[in-house]
Amino acid sequence: MITAIAVICFYACTDNLKEIEKMQVVSNEPIGEIENMLLKHTDSGYIKVTLAGPRMLDFTNDAFPYMEFPDGVYVKVYEQPLDSTVFTTITSDYGILYQAVELVDMRGNVTIVSSDGTVFNGDQLYWDQKAEWIFTNEEFTINFDTTGKSTGDILDSNEALTDALVRNSNDTFYVNKTDE
Repeated sequence: MITAIAVICFYACTDNLKEIEKMQVVSNEPIGEIENMLLKHTDSGYIKVTLAGPRMLDFTNDAFPYMEFPDGVYVKVYEQPLDSTVFTTITSDYGILYQAVELVDMRGNVTIVSSDGTVFNGDQLYWDQKAEWIFTNEEFTINFDTTGKSTGDILDSNEALTDALVRNSNDTFYVNKTDE
């Protein structure tokens, strides 16, 4: 009788190890999908950054978690917490936000318009939110409102473009004629 019960228990408990391993494999599918997303990042009660997109795919189940914006992304960075009219906008056709390292990868028609009128245009731009740094290895153009224009194929700069390294730059500066 004891032998029969042991045999039944042995065969009833089939080896599910393979099935358990399949469940633990990270899927290439997102764990969530959001349409018309708007994310607001606040600090001390003030909005610092808004991040919006028509569609966001959540891959936080990945070994290196990220959020993907396959249909474009719109970012607004507020520069002064008490003045919501001073901000920089960033748009692109595609974007990925790597949360663990606070890095944003934007591709396709990347445009940055700062509050001082400076406009960046390029095909790709990386934005390190933590270091407040931007960089690209693609051709770009920067229009400095009424003071000039810069083009190049590598940009490594702080967000304000005051400490920039540009490769193969072609700069044009406009000089206002003044009466003396």
